[in-house]
Amino acid sequence: MTSLFILIGIVFFFALSVYVWNSIQRRKGVSPEEVVQNVNPEGCCGAHEVCEHTEEELREMKPIYFDDEELDRFAKLRSHEYTNEDAEEFREIFYSIYDEEKNLWLQSLRMRHISLPNQVKQEILQVMKSIKREHQTA
Repeated sequence: MTSLFILIGIVFFFALSVYVWNSIQRRKGVSPEEVVQNVNPEGCCGAHEVCEHTEEELREMKPIYFDDEELDRFAKLRSHEYTNEDAEEFREIFYSIYDEEKNLWLQSLRMRHISLPNQVKQEILQVMKSIKREHQTA
């Protein structure tokens, strides 16, 4: 029973740490120069169900890594084949990335043939929609 409490404490501490880190990064923001350097105007945004770019175009582009090389082990895995732990790994990485770079991260996953787990797909789509609305109203 004690080990269960320790495990729950560790998970809670980790989740709290990710939340605090994300909050600090959001407040800090990203300078426009950094965003311009990372934007690939010809790339797929990754926030839509169907990309406007062909597979051939995506093969020619090189993916950008966001310190997420460990996700390469999920290449060619189908969305429904992920465990909850795998989905949590995607969620943690997604929320650790600046809002301005989330589209690029999704595009990078697609170029690396990594599909999003079903457990986080709707959540990520909702966040991407809210980011798009924020930029339209700003």
